[in-house]
Amino acid sequence: MKAASYTRTGTARDVLAVGELDRPEPGPGQVRARVRTSAVNPTDVKTRDGTTDRPFDGSRVPHQDGVGEIDAVGDGVDTGRVGQRVWVWLASPGAQVVGRGAGQAVTE
Repeated sequence: MKAASYTRTGTARDVLAVGELDRPEPGPGQVRARVRTSAVNPTDVKTRDGTTDRPFDGSRVPHQDGVGEIDAVGDGVDTGRVGQRVWVWLASPGAQVVGRGAGQAVTE
């Protein structure tokens, strides 16, 4: 999957890079959302520039929320969820983690 990410803190110009990242697979009770639109908010900026004390695991895709649709489900999740539109919030606590608990997905 293509995404903007960073591996160290600093100014956006100095640390953001667009490239291919491994596509995460949902685990048991999780869904994966294909994010179509993602917002960058002040927390993302502060984490990227190092002014917050949020944990940083060495790689991060900056986005706190976005919208898209479920494109894969893990064990124990109804396959009928695939294709449902979702709003993802705090979906990227680390690098390219997009999976969330199936009970936390917001659908129409």
